[in-house]
Amino acid sequence: MSCKFFFSGVSTMSPKSKPLGRPRVSEGDTPLNQKILQTAIGLYLSRGFETVSMDDIAKECQVTKASVYYYFPSKSDLLTASMVLLMDNVRRATMQRLSKPAPLRERLIDITEAHLKAIDFDLHSFMRKMEATLTEEQMQTMRKAEQGILDALEAEFDKSAASGEIGPVNGRIIARAYTSLLMMGHARDADGAKMFPHESEAAVQIVDILWRGLFPA
Repeated sequence: MSCKFFFSGVSTMSPKSKPLGRPRVSEGDTPLNQKILQTAIGLYLSRGFETVSMDDIAKECQVTKASVYYYFPSKSDLLTASMVLLMDNVRRATMQRLSKPAPLRERLIDITEAHLKAIDFDLHSFMRKMEATLTEEQMQTMRKAEQGILDALEAEFDKSAASGEIGPVNGRIIARAYTSLLMMGHARDADGAKMFPHESEAAVQIVDILWRGLFPA
């Protein structure tokens, strides 16, 4: 599973306190807390949250379990932080592509293809599954991070509607519709085959559905 695209330029996250015995990281290395987060999200999404232990994450990072617990007091805290990090970077990557000087439809295709190439799982379904595992406070933290992505899209749809590039739509509704359509890019048939063989094809069809709806040109 590849989430590397969305982890570029990530700022470090500091622990709540820094007692003696803080894990050492060599100069020039990826900060350990960031490395733990990147490793955790990959393992959770590829193997399932329930089957991955803090020991597994420590071994993958080649550190002690105590080093993982130094930054993240529990497995659910680590899941929450890693998902927040992922969604924050999805938001940054989305905003970067939205800022390009190109027609909105082209930018949406670019965003969709990049998303499907970088993340090969259904983010919304994963979050729904975690509702039974995380506290309401942790779920609220994740929803807030997800809202950042929706807010960026909503603002761009509203801007394009105001300029006349698209019709007088409700940006909030269209942002939700678009992110829901993104899930279709991960769809598989009963035999496990992907609905779309290539991300570029999926991106065009997803954006076309959003753009033209039930009345294709």
